[in-house]
Amino acid sequence: MRTVVLPLLVLSATACAQQPWSIGARGHYGFLWAHRPASWILVEGHAGATELFVERQVEGDRAWHRSYGMPRYGVLAVHTRMANPERIGDAISLMPYLSFPLAQGERLSFGLRVGWGVGYIAKPFDRLENTRQIAIGSRINGSLQLMPELRYDARRLGLHLGLSLDHWSNGSARQPNLGLNFLSLALGASYALGHAPPQRAVPETRGFERERREFCVVGAFGMSESGRPLNGQYSVYVLSADASWRMGGKGALCAGIDAFNKGDLPTVLPGLEGRSRAELTQAGAHIGGSLLMGRGELLFHFGGYLFSPEPDDAPVYQRTGMRYRLGKHLLASVCLKTHFATADHWEFGIGYRWN
Repeated sequence: MRTVVLPLLVLSATACAQQPWSIGARGHYGFLWAHRPASWILVEGHAGATELFVERQVEGDRAWHRSYGMPRYGVLAVHTRMANPERIGDAISLMPYLSFPLAQGERLSFGLRVGWGVGYIAKPFDRLENTRQIAIGSRINGSLQLMPELRYDARRLGLHLGLSLDHWSNGSARQPNLGLNFLSLALGASYALGHAPPQRAVPETRGFERERREFCVVGAFGMSESGRPLNGQYSVYVLSADASWRMGGKGALCAGIDAFNKGDLPTVLPGLEGRSRAELTQAGAHIGGSLLMGRGELLFHFGGYLFSPEPDDAPVYQRTGMRYRLGKHLLASVCLKTHFATADHWEFGIGYRWN
C-alpha cells in the first residue's frame, strides 16, 4: 500500500487547481521567408501581423500534464498580408495550440508553442489573373505555427517575446504548393480573467492512458494533385498498420507497413497511363515515434517504398500528424505525408487499436 500511496502524494504536491482563462494579443513584425528560389518573386518587403489568443494552463490531474511540466493550451488567430496585398492578399490562420515550458522560474519562463489548424489565403494562383502567385493554389489550407517564447508573469499580467514561424500549405491538394512562410519577431501581452487559485493537491485520477504495447490499423482518405497546376485532383486511399511500444510517460516507438493507392500517379509516372486504379498502388514500411498526451499523440514516421508500379524519384517518405482516441478501440487521425520538404497528400483517417 505504501508503495502506491507515496508516489501519488509526491505527484499531487506539484499539481495546480484549475487555472483561469487568459486573453492576449501579439504584434508581429517580419517577412515572407522564401524557402525556395522561385518564391522570391513574392517577396516585397517587411510586414506586420496581428494575433489574438485565449489560453489557460492544464489542471494537473493527468500524468501527461506533469510529464510535460504543466503546459498551456489555447486557440489563436493570426492575420497578415506579408507586404504583398496584390498577389497574396489576406493570410489568416486559426489554430489550437500547446505551449510547452522548457525552463521555468518563479516569474520568468521559456517555452515552445506549437499550433496546427486551418489557414486562408485570399489570392491563390489563378492561370488568368494571378500567375505570379506560384506558392499556393487554394484559398483553404492547413496552417502551422512554431514559436520559441520568453514569458514574464506578474500577477494577472503576462508579457511575451517570441520568434514565430507561420506556415500555410494545402498539402498538395491543389498545385502550386510551395507553401508560404512568415518569419517574425512577436511581442505581446495577456491578462488573466481571474485570480489564480492557490496551489493545492489535485489527485491524479488517471495513470498512463496507453498500454506498454499496442497495435493499430488506420484507413485514410485524401486528395492530391501532382506535377503542374491544372493536372487535376485525384483521390488517395491509404491503409496503415503498426505496432508501438510506450517508452516512459512521454513517448513511444513504432514500426509498421503502408499501402498508398493514388489516382494522380500517372501524371508524374507516364508509364502508368491507362493502368487500372488497383495498379496505381505503392507499398512501404515505416519506423517512427510519438509524443503522448493523454488521448492524443503527435507522431512522426519515416518510411521507404518497398514496391511501386513504376520507379519513383522519391524512394522515402515521411508522415507527420496527430491521432486522438475516441474510445477504447476507435481512433481518429489527421496526417500529412511528405517527400522531405515537398508535401504529397493529406490523410484523414479512422482506425482501430488493440493490445
